[in-house]
Amino acid sequence: MANDGTAVIGKAITVRGEIEGRQALRVEGLVEGHIRLEAELVVGEGGTVKGEVHVAVLTVEGHFDGTAACDEIAHLMPGCDVTGTISSSRVVVEDGALFTGTLDMDVGSEPIPGEARHG
Repeated sequence: MANDGTAVIGKAITVRGEIEGRQALRVEGLVEGHIRLEAELVVGEGGTVKGEVHVAVLTVEGHFDGTAACDEIAHLMPGCDVTGTISSSRVVVEDGALFTGTLDMDVGSEPIPGEARHG
């Protein structure tokens, strides 16, 4: 068990529906649905998340299929398999990570004073 206050969805657990909270969550099993956390979501090496997530930090070691909005950073680890859309101002894609989809890194950015923005 995690001693750092992180909640864990174990390998033999499937959750369908909505998860919301302020505590970090590690998914080792399967979650299908919506996850909204004011903390980190870690999709463990054997874990799968399918759906929409809005989290402070997203770390994917396993499988993610859906839409992710990250307030701080998205971190795709070696060996992960990510399909979908990631919106975050900071994204780290490690060598060996598989990503298929759309990346939006213009989230919350403000123009530099004096700089013209075209759109």
